[in-house]
This record gives sequence, C-alpha cells and structure tokens, in this order.
Amino acid sequence: MKRRKPILSLIFLLILCVVLQSAAFADGSLLSNADFSLPELPDGWDTVAYEAENYSVYTQNGALVIASAAENDVRVCQMVQVEPNTVYRLSAEISAEGVHGGRGVCLSVDNYTLDGSYAVSAGRTGSFDWTRETLIVRTGAKQSYINFALRLGSYSETSAGTARFRAAELVQTNDPEEIASAVSLDEPVQPAVKTVNESDEARAIRLRSYLHLFIVCAIVLACVLLWGFYRNRERFYSLSADPKTVKRCFILLILTGAALRLVLTLLFGGHDYDITCWQAWGRDIVQNGTAQFYTAPGHEWYDYPPGYMLVLAAVTWLLDLFRIPSGSAAAVFAYMLPAYAADVGIAILLMRFARKRGFSESACLYLGGLAVFNPAAVILSGAWGQIDSILTLLLLLSFSELFEGRRISAGAIYGLAIMTKWQALIYGPVLAAEYLLSIRKKEDALRTAGGVAAALLVIFAVSLPFRGDQGFFWVVGRFLNSAGGYDYASVEAYNFLALCGGNWKSAELSLVPGIPYKAFGMVMIVLAVVLSGAMQVVSRRREGGETLRARPERLLIPAAFCMFMIFTFGHYMHERYVFPVMALLAFAYAATRDNRLLVSSMLLSVVLALNETTAMYVVSNAASAAVRGTQQHQIVIGVCSLFEVLTFFYTAKVCLERGFGQNDRR
Repeated sequence: MKRRKPILSLIFLLILCVVLQSAAFADGSLLSNADFSLPELPDGWDTVAYEAENYSVYTQNGALVIASAAENDVRVCQMVQVEPNTVYRLSAEISAEGVHGGRGVCLSVDNYTLDGSYAVSAGRTGSFDWTRETLIVRTGAKQSYINFALRLGSYSETSAGTARFRAAELVQTNDPEEIASAVSLDEPVQPAVKTVNESDEARAIRLRSYLHLFIVCAIVLACVLLWGFYRNRERFYSLSADPKTVKRCFILLILTGAALRLVLTLLFGGHDYDITCWQAWGRDIVQNGTAQFYTAPGHEWYDYPPGYMLVLAAVTWLLDLFRIPSGSAAAVFAYMLPAYAADVGIAILLMRFARKRGFSESACLYLGGLAVFNPAAVILSGAWGQIDSILTLLLLLSFSELFEGRRISAGAIYGLAIMTKWQALIYGPVLAAEYLLSIRKKEDALRTAGGVAAALLVIFAVSLPFRGDQGFFWVVGRFLNSAGGYDYASVEAYNFLALCGGNWKSAELSLVPGIPYKAFGMVMIVLAVVLSGAMQVVSRRREGGETLRARPERLLIPAAFCMFMIFTFGHYMHERYVFPVMALLAFAYAATRDNRLLVSSMLLSVVLALNETTAMYVVSNAASAAVRGTQQHQIVIGVCSLFEVLTFFYTAKVCLERGFGQNDRR
C-alpha cells in the first residue's frame, strides 16, 4: 500500500500537468513578443502603411506607439498559425491622443493581401486612457494562418493622431456569447504563390528581379518587331499567305500567349491588392447576394461598377463548383483569364478590321501577334491581373458597331463598357460628338436617341440587382465617390504631372504658385475634349459625304488623341488609364496605313510596360512601399515620365496632322 501512494501521486501529478498544459494552451496567447518591452519593434512584428510618409512606429514604456501626422492606415502585424473553424479572441489595451478621422485605433485580422478575408474591430477616436479593445473571429474551414494587426486607421477609413497598444493577446475561446458574435473568416488562407515563410523584403527582391528581366525581354521584343516592320514595310501589305496557315499560326499565337501569362501568374501571383479584391468581391456576392453589396459596413472601398462584379461572382462560383481553393495559383489564373480572353478578342477584331481595309493575310497575322504579345497587355493580364483589356475590347466593339451604322447596338455596348470600368466615360464626349455630327435627317436623330436610350437601359439593367435600398440614381453617386477616391495629382501614372513632382501628391497642392494640380488638370482635360471635337468637325467637313465606315479614322484618331492628352496632363490618373489608346492607334493605322500611328502604338506599349512594372513593384507589396520618395524612385519617375511626354507629343503631331490637314500621308 505504501508503494502505491508514490505511484498514485505521480499519476495524479502527471494528470494535473496534462490538464494544466491543456488549460495553458487554451487560454494562453498565441502571439509572440507582445510585451513591447524592448526599445525596438520585437521580432515577429512587421509594419505596413498605406502612405509611406509622415508616420512613426516605436515602443515606449512597454507599449507599442503608432503616430501619424496625416490620415493614414498604419498597422503592425504578426502572422500566427491557427486551427481551422475555431473561434479566437483578439484583444489589446489601447489609448490615444488626438486620434481623428476614419476607424481610429482598432484591431484587425488583415489577410487582405493573402485571400481577401478581413475583419476589423469597432475602433475608437479622440483622446482616452487605457481601455481594452476586442475582436472575435472564427477561422475558415481550411484556414491555417491569420495576420493579427494593431492598427491606426483601416481600409478606406484612414486616421491620424497617436495610438498606443499594450497587453496584446490572441487566444482561443469557448465562451458561448463570443462564439455567437464571432466574425466568420470564410476564406482559406493558404497563399499559393507568396509563402508565409518568405519575408516581404525577400519577395520584393524576387519580384523586382523578375520584373526587370521581363521588361528587358519585352522591350527587346518590341524593338525586333518594329525593326522587322520597317525593314519590310514596302512589302508588308502584299505578303501573301494561305488563310488556313494563318488561322493555324494564330491559334498557336493564342496558346503561346496563354502559356506565357500562366508562367507570369506562377511567378508573380498577380497584384496583391487587385487580385484579393477580385476574390473578396466575388466571394461576397456568391455568399451574400447583390442587394447590399455596395452599402454593407466596410464596403466603402468597393469602387468598381456592377458589371465586372458579376463576372467575378461567376468566376468564384465556378471555382467553388470545381472545388479549387481560393488563393491557389489555379484560382488566381482563373481571375486573370477574362482579361486574357479580351486580349485575344482585341487581336481578332484588329485582324478582321485590317482584312476589311485590304491588308494581306500575313499582315493581319502580324497585327494579331502584336495584340497578343503586346508587352503592356502581357504584363497587365498575366503578371498583374487587371481588366483594362476588357474595357478596351468593349470600346472597340462599340466603335465597330458605329462604323457599320448600328448606333443602337453601339450605345448598348458602350453602356456595358461603363458598367465594367468607370474610365469608359472619358470616351463619352468623342462618341457624343460623332452621334450629333452624323444627324442629317429625322431617321438619324431617332437612331441617335435609340443609341443613348440603349446605353442608359443597359446601365439601369446591370445596376438594378445592386440597388438595394439606395436611390434610383445611386450609380451616379458611386461613380463620383470613385472618381475622388484617389485625390492625387498622379497615382503612379508617369506623365507630365509626375514629371513635375506630382506622383502621390495631393491634387490640391500647387503645380506652380497659384495653380493647383487639379486646376491645371481640369483645364487640360477640357482642352483635350475641345481639340478632339474640333478634329471631328474639321475632318467631317473635309471629307464631305463620306461615311464613318469609309473613314473610321475620323473617330479613332480623335478618341486616341483625347485620352492620350488627358492621361498626359490630367489629374487623378492611374498608370493603366492610357491602355485603350494603344489599340485605338493600331486600328487607326489599319484604317489609314500611316506608319507613324503604328510606331506611336508600339512606343506607347513600351512606355506603359515600363510604367506597369514599376508601379506593380512599388505598390503591390509592403516592403517596396518604402521605395516611394527615394532618390532611385524619383529618377525612374523622371526618366519614364519624360519618355511618356515625348511619346505623346510625337503622337499628337501625327494625330493633329491627320485631323486638321495631311490626310494621305503614309
């Protein structure tokens, strides 16, 4: 009996240890180095900010301090391994001094750059002493990581002031009330291309290396194609080829283009923010429907029109149908496929248009190859994952219908373009001028009215499922909010304003004393519209009774000129807004056989490819955000912006000559 007592005691102690260990695991914080007692930010924590300037992060008296002089979204994050389908309590003691604007001091699960899942606490503003902030979340069915963030501001809810954090915890909870109130993270967080163990700095170096290599190859390819064209330009229009051979070669071009884009998808995984937006928006519609899509809390940053949201929902539904996990390389490529399909569509339209204008089969194939392997298009639909090629395709389809005199269908397609990307509205004045100038009799007026009605009807029909409890004209308000969402002179668009120091600078600042960037931009936008309209009037009078079908350049050249000038001198420009101009110039070349227009299109492709690669590197990941404002970045901006401005002036010279005078130059 005496021997049994020590054994029983040992067993009891062992059981007690197991119980205590389990309790410790259940109630202990999963965060590491969360006491902030060291003078520097402890290992395991990373700092990310929307604006790279005017903020500081440091530790003081056992607390983490985030201070920002201007409104910003600054978060200090730690990636933590978690169990799937489990409820966790995220908490920290917070205090503040003079916090104002946006969400204020808050906590979040910031998996936005991984798969789009995101949760944020209520947050507080003002000045207050220590109080505890809490966020309860439930992990997804396949979720293995969450990115816990101590935060000043939030997405589209930027804040300024000084925030302090201490006693941060992340613990599993079994409390019934907390379980009932938990915010569900429905997406699996399994980064396919970007690994959890890879630091942002390492990824930035890898990304930069790939981008540099690709842009060099793209420029070399563009130069070779341009050299080949000029060397054989006299024979270009008469080179013969069997139509069946051309068809087979074009199919081979399509497959090669798809393979190239797939490789780029595997290398880059798309633009962090844009791809995760596609996933988050598509997931939201599939799970919650469309009625409250734009009005639900936290959806202020849902800034794309309803049309493409339906495409994202369809892609998400198909991924779920085939059980392809979100965030995987296959899923990312699926979200990029519509843009590549649009690249192919542009190539087909260009080939058909050139064939109608008397180009040989081999010349048509050459132009189709230029569209498929356009460096700017390859980067955008392969490495980046943006959808400007879809907008371009819809604009070209609308123009093509207008060439054939089908104004109603042209208007309907243009309405669909507006519902895909708001930037389609920039082409509205040129289209409106063509509609009005073509009115010669009552039937023309009726068809013009029918075209306008068709555009409005499409806009209404596409936006109706998303209306919910909003007003009848809610789309107008959404557009106005989106237009002013980036109040900067230039948003990584390398143009004249960027050349003058306006990149990521408030549009309210002065370009020169007394003239803000915004005022200068508005004047130049109006001037672009006036010049393009005058070009349309003069060319129509000069051509007499010739139809738009006979002279399609009468619309193509003013449209290209107008957008190119707006991009070069206007404010609020992003690097991609000039993308459709490349296709418009290529179509104008096919209409006129003016070699200078094709040269302009190819020069713009190189300019935009440079702009895209640099913008993707600077904006798409946290580590590279620090590049903004450095001397190296300023040099890149200066050189690329100068290249863009010179390309515009060359193109403007060609367009103005053809619009106002020299019609027949080749």
